[in-house]
Amino acid sequence: MKFTKTILDNGVRAVLAPMPGNPTVTVMVGVATGAFNERAEEAGMSHFLEHMCFKGTTKRPSARALSTELDSIGAGYNAFTSEEMTVFYAKADTAHFARIGDIVADIYLDPILPEAEIAKEKKVVWGEIDMYADDPQERVAEALRKHMYKGEQAEHDVLGTKQTVASITREALIDYRKRQYTGPNTVVAIAGGVSEKEMIAWAKKTFGVLSDEPAAPSFHTTDRSQHEPETVFVDKDTDQAHIIAAWRTFPRTNPDRFTMRVIQTLLRGGMSSRLFARLRDELGSGYYIGASHDIHPSFGRFVISTGTTPDRAAEIVKAILDEVERLKNEDVSAAELAKAKELLRAHLAMSLETSDSVADFLLDQELVKKDIQTPEEFEEIYAAVTPEDIRRVACLVFDRAKLTVALVGKGIDKETVARVLAS
Repeated sequence: MKFTKTILDNGVRAVLAPMPGNPTVTVMVGVATGAFNERAEEAGMSHFLEHMCFKGTTKRPSARALSTELDSIGAGYNAFTSEEMTVFYAKADTAHFARIGDIVADIYLDPILPEAEIAKEKKVVWGEIDMYADDPQERVAEALRKHMYKGEQAEHDVLGTKQTVASITREALIDYRKRQYTGPNTVVAIAGGVSEKEMIAWAKKTFGVLSDEPAAPSFHTTDRSQHEPETVFVDKDTDQAHIIAAWRTFPRTNPDRFTMRVIQTLLRGGMSSRLFARLRDELGSGYYIGASHDIHPSFGRFVISTGTTPDRAAEIVKAILDEVERLKNEDVSAAELAKAKELLRAHLAMSLETSDSVADFLLDQELVKKDIQTPEEFEEIYAAVTPEDIRRVACLVFDRAKLTVALVGKGIDKETVARVLAS
């Protein structure tokens, strides 16, 4: 992958990836602020501000004006907020580069935050909060997060609560935006069939207006020590029991994160992976199975999630634990390890075929790590992972004392689940 990075005089980082012959271009602008940058009383501020940026600018004074102009050129556009970033983007035919660039920059640099729209948008976000509260998979994830990180920044939901959203004022939005939407905290990523010369000229002309003040710092989570497996149960009238098993791991800077990515693929990479083969093919336990390693500046967790019938919850928890124990006690065969590495290589290559995926790949790394690794570099790192590395890191991570299991459903046998964890 070819890209260039330019730092403007005010600290804005422009990451540019010309893709000759590609018919589209994506303009993506991100700020390194999210739930981890909010005080407790501000929970949900980053997400709410993201919504409000689409409510109009000086040049385009309403949400309808913005969306109509983007729709008229066939653009795809959206925004999202996470714990560590807020991102705005648009993608269109290369002929419309200047147009989508102007609109995305307008949304980011000059939102008018109309008072009347704030009151209406609170109801929209309350509806979003209710929607997720009704979803048992979201409920079990929330229960796990609140249990593992009680009193810490990571306990907060990106959406905030109905109470914190209700308290948001226009003045608070302006103050928060001034603290966070600064040059050194901003990354502009452009990818697609436009020349690098055009890209950098536009970035310099457009984003030089941002303040060069450093952004307010994030609030780091201090991960607590855990000495035995813990459980969280949420009683909810659902047809399925939804299960999350989570192990406390390590921060983003730990080099073992690459071995964990290979372990994640061994467990749930493709339909021949260990968890898929065990839970779906062998046990027929349920439809979905997921595995992810969520890593942040000061903590991390490895998560396995699935759903099954309530009467099988303990059985499925045991099957999950059996599979991670195998990684600790048995060497992975050369063939299985090669398959996992090829899956990682091929899936990354396939995920970078479009301009929006390339822009997202570059911006995500630059925003949260301030260091971009190419697909070729990732391939080289994964190629060096050995069976001994797998066992060593598995023994480090899959310690039963670092495990928390959260379950939501009706009629789950809590005592049997507890016995499985203690065995």
